[in-house]
Amino acid sequence: MAVKPEYRLQTLLQLRERKKEAAEQHLAACLKALRTEQERQREMEEELTRLMNKRKEKMREYAETAMKGQMSAADAVSANVYIERLKELEVAQKHAIEGQKQVVAQKQEEVKSAQKSLTDAMQDLKALEKHREKFEDQVKHEQDTKQEESMDEIAQSIYLNRER
Repeated sequence: MAVKPEYRLQTLLQLRERKKEAAEQHLAACLKALRTEQERQREMEEELTRLMNKRKEKMREYAETAMKGQMSAADAVSANVYIERLKELEVAQKHAIEGQKQVVAQKQEEVKSAQKSLTDAMQDLKALEKHREKFEDQVKHEQDTKQEESMDEIAQSIYLNRER
């Protein structure tokens, strides 16, 4: 049987396969980074909730102490300073969360871009694989045709040899 001709775009096919694999790895890395940043944002929001609850608890505690008359003027001033400091921490945490939301949005855009790159790489690879399949079908058809012609020649030779 004849040697099957080599697919002339095999190198390009391999490059496209590697490009697709690289795009898959890049997408996985982007998704991992996105999950990490989302987790960081969730932790920051939990910390803000904890700070707000702590401030409310201290305000309630100081109010009860003041109502009972157990708080001096100096204690009231220091309590107010502490409450204001807790409010400042909350504001700082809110700003940090806003910054983190921007980071998460950026990571989401990177994921979208990576998904598009993967889609493009997959389409390129599929197109080339389809081309290779057509090439292989054409080669098979040509080989089958040659084999049929050879078989016809052999059959004709046998027939002609019998006639003589």
